Amino acid sequence: MSRSEQPAHLPTSLERLAGFSVDCRCGRRHSVEMQGARVAPGARRLVVEWARRVGRRLPVCLVDDGRTHELAGREVGRLLERDGYRLRHCQLPDGAGGRPHADEHTLELVARALADCALAVAVGSGTVNDLTKLASFRAGIPYLVVATAPSMNGYTSAIAAITVSGLKRTVACHQPLAVLADLELITRAPAELVAAGLGDLESKPTATADFRLAGWLRDEYYCPEPERVVLEAEARVAAAAADIGAGDPQALAVLCEALLLSGISMKLAGTSAPASGAEHLISHFWDMTAPGEGRVEGWHGAQVGVATIVSATLYEKLRQVDPASIDGERLLRQRPDLAGDEQLRRTHQHWYQQARMELQAKTPGNEQLRRELDRLLSGWDELWRFLGDTMRPPERIRSILAAGGAPVTVSGLGLDAGHLRAAFLAARQIRSRFTVLDLAAELGLLESLRDAVLAESGCLR
Repeated sequence: MSRSEQPAHLPTSLERLAGFSVDCRCGRRHSVEMQGARVAPGARRLVVEWARRVGRRLPVCLVDDGRTHELAGREVGRLLERDGYRLRHCQLPDGAGGRPHADEHTLELVARALADCALAVAVGSGTVNDLTKLASFRAGIPYLVVATAPSMNGYTSAIAAITVSGLKRTVACHQPLAVLADLELITRAPAELVAAGLGDLESKPTATADFRLAGWLRDEYYCPEPERVVLEAEARVAAAAADIGAGDPQALAVLCEALLLSGISMKLAGTSAPASGAEHLISHFWDMTAPGEGRVEGWHGAQVGVATIVSATLYEKLRQVDPASIDGERLLRQRPDLAGDEQLRRTHQHWYQQARMELQAKTPGNEQLRRELDRLLSGWDELWRFLGDTMRPPERIRSILAAGGAPVTVSGLGLDAGHLRAAFLAARQIRSRFTVLDLAAELGLLESLRDAVLAESGCLR
């Protein structure tokens, strides 16, 4: 489906969004290159039908890991071979914690496997999908994904998360030709992966608040159309949280569809901002510090869910601030010197230079900061009216996550209070995106509010 007229609203269903494009009054073209998505029992068996859209009897590389190979990879490979495709198999090696990791070394392994292939097929979830997506994009070939768990929203996004030189990055790439989310597999997914998907999705109200915040304060790109796609999907999942936690197949289908729509919202916006804000930076920071602490990376969505409660609590605390109590001139006089910030160096150590560049990219000069502070202090009520209908109270987010069996405390993630205290201050420094953490820092309140925010969030218990 292709349209070029000025829009009313973007469609919000998977069926109508596949292949959709429209020129928007925001000045951008909202487009979805993915041609199809199927959430249904037996969807994996449609892989041949979709492969034929690329061509017949082509060399195909199937990418999976040890678990997803047994679950579905072997069967998918046989289906392709029986139809005449020349199959190459790339099974990702397990890393720390007994599972693959999306890093430069593993990406190179996938890239070599894709050489001379005309199509890639990913069978798995987060890491398998991200690596296949990025490697196929760089190879200039399409890819299909057979989704095995409702654990994250990256299936349909046009970015891949990968660790480069110790720094967690999101890299632009392409969408899959199609996503085949087989409910026969989805309903067998481990409970911790389902909970991770719920945590990822429940971050969308705070992520979209950050999207609006950067648009309002910094005139960064903002359009309300893509966020509507993800917020409507999140509302359906919130209503079904208890059934998701109980493993109800229909509720898991709702979760899976919502995650696919969340990824599409990022492609529509041309940025991950509608679905990734401060809460994602906190999760990424925990991932980046894991190897140095002898920890294994946790499930991304589970970490994001806990961090979302924190982000929502910070928004609540900032909303209570009296703007008359903020001394803009004092803040200007006391600005930190990034070039000589030894705390920044100690915090980020192995990726200090990258973190410094990311932080510098969003640190305004004195005149810009003066204008921003003036805008904040004179337009305080206007800002909160603009943000208001995107956010959920932290206690509501906590109840949704708990109903779905997702962690709501750092101990539920295998972390402790020190991990959360450190991430609260340092996470904003690893990415140039402006979030509520940066708003608090710009107002000189990030450190002073930390203990109260973390205590009130309930995430330290």
